[in-house]
Amino acid sequence: MIRSMTAFARVSETTRTGGGVVEIRSLNNRYLDLSLRLMPSLIPYEIEIRELIQSQIRRGKVSVSISQEVPEEDAQEMELDEVAVERYMEAIRKLQKKYKLENHLTLSDLIRIPGIFKLKKDSKDSDKVWGQMKKLLRKGLEKALESKKEEGRKLCLDVNTRLSLVAKSVQQIEGIAHGRSEQIAKRLKERIDVILKEHPIENDDRFFREVAFLAEKSDVTEEIVRMKSHLELFESRLKSNGEVGRELDFLCQEMNREMNTIGSKSQHFDITTDVVFVKGELEKIREQIQNIE
Repeated sequence: MIRSMTAFARVSETTRTGGGVVEIRSLNNRYLDLSLRLMPSLIPYEIEIRELIQSQIRRGKVSVSISQEVPEEDAQEMELDEVAVERYMEAIRKLQKKYKLENHLTLSDLIRIPGIFKLKKDSKDSDKVWGQMKKLLRKGLEKALESKKEEGRKLCLDVNTRLSLVAKSVQQIEGIAHGRSEQIAKRLKERIDVILKEHPIENDDRFFREVAFLAEKSDVTEEIVRMKSHLELFESRLKSNGEVGRELDFLCQEMNREMNTIGSKSQHFDITTDVVFVKGELEKIREQIQNIE
């Protein structure tokens, strides 16, 4: 079953260590564009998180947010980064000496300096938190995949309906073109017979090559055969699993090219009408498959 690139999933869970929330959003994109917003304790696990997501989602602009509400009694303590303070103070003393500044730092000035306070590290707690959030992330991915499959099912229904209309029009073109070819061949033969009676031509290969070219120019048999083949392949790929979005887009381009050729070869009004209709349906199909993973 094909999957859409559009999805949204939000899962939350309350544990004795606090509440966890995972939110996943996915939109159309040519390739996988993954952005993460992680709680500080999960930053060391970013590579593992990316690998887990990439194993489930292959294409799309994907945003994943993982956050946790920690009970007040379990909140991590803050500590002063004395090394950072010393570096700031040293830089300030250099400024005072160089520019002969007399202003003195106060405590209120000091606490405004970014990065001088940090959370106390506790690797044991981080591992525990990651273990819990990893399970939650897996649940979020499962929910996102279900959403992608459901959207893909709706896309598939719409595309199949349009494919049926395209196939019907191609069949009509084939019927008209078959009779049309016979009419053209008959008319061409009659004209050639008249010309040869008035102006006999003996062993003029070039003349007969031109006649054969004119007869072949109006024949759309090859284009119709290829069109049917593309339609069959398109339908089979819609039923398959995996990343088929790019392949389906390519098939749409090929079918559109065949219809252009049929339209340029045939001068029949009904065939031209069907060609215009098919091209319109192919454009709508292509718009839909832009959202297929």
